[in-house]
Amino acid sequence: MRCRRVRQLIIDESGGQASEVAQHLAGCRACSSYSDHWDQLRRGLRRIAADPVPEPSWGFAQRVSRHLQEALGMERTSEAFLERTGRRFVYAALLATVVLFLVLLVPRTSPVRSSGAAVEMELTQPETSAAQNYPLFSGQFLANDFEFAAQPEGN
Repeated sequence: MRCRRVRQLIIDESGGQASEVAQHLAGCRACSSYSDHWDQLRRGLRRIAADPVPEPSWGFAQRVSRHLQEALGMERTSEAFLERTGRRFVYAALLATVVLFLVLLVPRTSPVRSSGAAVEMELTQPETSAAQNYPLFSGQFLANDFEFAAQPEGN
C-alpha cells in the first residue's frame, strides 16, 4: 500500500483493511509517526468533548459583538489607509506625467524658456547697425577716401 492511502485509512478509522495498514505501519516510520500523532489528537478531542460546556457569563454576547465591531473597524482603517496611499500614488504619477508632457511640448526657443535671449537680441541689434556705419567695419577705411572729421581749411 502507498503512504497516502494508509494515511487516509487512518483518518477514516476504517477497520476493513487493518491487516494491510498494520503491515505498512510496521515497515514505514513516517506513517507510524503519523498514526501516533493522529491517535493523540483524537484522544485529546474526545477529552475536550467530554467536558461540560460552560454557561456564558453576563455580557458575553455584548463582549463578542464589541470585539467583532473593533475587528471590523480595524479592517476599515487599513482599507482606508491603503485607499489614501493608492490615491496619493496615482496623483503623484499624474503630476509627473503632466510635467513630462509640458517639458516635451514646450519649444526650446520660446520666450517662456529663454526670456534672457530675447532681451539680448533686442540690445544687440542697434549695436550691429551702428557697427556697419563705422569705417573699420564697413570697409571704407581701407579705401583712404573716408575722413573721420572735417578738417578746418586753414590748416
